[in-house]
Amino acid sequence: MKKFVAVAMVLSFGILFSLTACGGSKMGGTVKGETFKTEGWIDENTYRIAAAGVPTRTLTNQVQRREAAKRAAILNAQYQVLEKFKGSKIEGAAGMSNFEMTGIAIAQEIQGTIKGGSVYKVTYDAEDNCEIIYEVKAKGLKKKVSAADWE
Repeated sequence: MKKFVAVAMVLSFGILFSLTACGGSKMGGTVKGETFKTEGWIDENTYRIAAAGVPTRTLTNQVQRREAAKRAAILNAQYQVLEKFKGSKIEGAAGMSNFEMTGIAIAQEIQGTIKGGSVYKVTYDAEDNCEIIYEVKAKGLKKKVSAADWE
């Protein structure tokens, strides 16, 4: 019986912790009453993704903390977009024919486009954590992503 009570308490605390940990302030999706798409294809030329960054622990100045968190969020976004595009390539490759000829050059171009993306929205919480909506734009980007050779 003691084991049952102990297991029930552990499960109760675990559920309580998970509900409170995930129920914090909501970031992204709506900024000052404006609702917008935070992830996915906006159109054939534009892709957006939400990413977060945290400030360096040793920084005490709020401006420096926010800038460090924003830089971390941008790097996170670039990494996530690259991974999404690689996954898209893998999923779309089965239906493609003869993409090998220009695939490598297109992949390099897309990587440059990802690094040249821009921050669409920025939000900070009380601890100077940053969440951004990162936007990658290029003419025909969706077609280029599916034609790229990421190997």
